[in-house]
Amino acid sequence: VEPYLDEILERFDDIEPHLPWILDNIDVLAPYTGLLLKHVDELLLYAQVGDDEDIPTTGSQYDLAEQLLPYLEYYVKNLDIVGPHLPLLRPHVPQLLKYNRIGLISPHIEKLFAKGYRDLSASANMDVLLFWLGWTLTVPGLPALFFALPGSPRIVSFLANRLPKRFVRGYCNDVSCSVDNMDYGVSWNRLSKA
Repeated sequence: VEPYLDEILERFDDIEPHLPWILDNIDVLAPYTGLLLKHVDELLLYAQVGDDEDIPTTGSQYDLAEQLLPYLEYYVKNLDIVGPHLPLLRPHVPQLLKYNRIGLISPHIEKLFAKGYRDLSASANMDVLLFWLGWTLTVPGLPALFFALPGSPRIVSFLANRLPKRFVRGYCNDVSCSVDNMDYGVSWNRLSKA
């Protein structure tokens, strides 16, 4: 933590409300301090559970962060690649936590990014993918087989953009995130050195 003290102090106003939770989990978070600071804005979206979210809670404002903590290592080592996806995935976290889908898919995400997956459409349409294909995560061996396919990134992008959204989003089926620019989120978290 010490090498990043200047950056921590610079972002202290954002971090300070969450300091008790951070200190409780310092053993898990400390090895990744540099990457976590670099992407602090995207990660703060995951710090608290909203009142209208369908996430099982124990009454703590950090219930969502607690549920995602076991998967921290999967994502934080690739945070530079995953970072732009985080704001787009945030609305879909309740569906990812349902039936432990995040636990089922996390071991395979690294393979997807290793194959050069950079398209943000799957993150923006995660609710659609989970509605139509979420059941496949429970079939033993099927996720591993799918993510081992050479064309799996293209298949994911194709399905994310082509599967019907009407049954998932109802009257909001034509609402989509603007992810045309591949530089989405690149300029975030540039720590200013005054």
